[in-house]
Amino acid sequence: MPAPFRATNVRPENAVPVYSLNLKKNKAALWGMNVGSVLLLFLFGWLFLTYVQQVRPGIMAEVIFVSVSPIYFVISLIGIFAVLIVVHELIHGIFFWTFTRQRPKFGLRGWYAFASAPGWYFPRRQYLVISLAPVVCLSVLGMILLVILPADVLALALFAVILNAASSVGDLWITVRLLCERRLVVVEDVGDGMYFYALG
Repeated sequence: MPAPFRATNVRPENAVPVYSLNLKKNKAALWGMNVGSVLLLFLFGWLFLTYVQQVRPGIMAEVIFVSVSPIYFVISLIGIFAVLIVVHELIHGIFFWTFTRQRPKFGLRGWYAFASAPGWYFPRRQYLVISLAPVVCLSVLGMILLVILPADVLALALFAVILNAASSVGDLWITVRLLCERRLVVVEDVGDGMYFYALG
């Protein structure tokens, strides 16, 4: 049968499970995501730092010599991290709501947070939008802010953009996995994990 064009809360006929990922049960996958996030931290750190150096030559020298209280800086980093978690998952939630018109489910499991829509089955294109929305939206916003923000807050903004991109490792992995799937599929996101179903 053809893949549905829109999200549905009725499991499609002949839907066969082909892949699943549950971070609550699969600790190896959870640790793998954490290791991947650290690697992405270096990759995106290099990419965004290079971007700043290209669009604002010499600005990093000003950032380095800006006098900031260590306590203020640490508190700011903690605050940024907390806000990023909320905003990142909220963006996921907005797109879940856009496609289902039902309130999404949010949760926090210590090592990770999530937004989900259990019982809903999303076609490939819609789930790609849901998955990539936070990293794309916040990266674009961050790149704009990195051009206009003064030097005394640039380091914090740079940290926020890098951290958001690196912490999107799960979203990026699912995106790659979904793009590599040649069969017609729908995705159910249950929060702690997700299920891919092939349509026969």
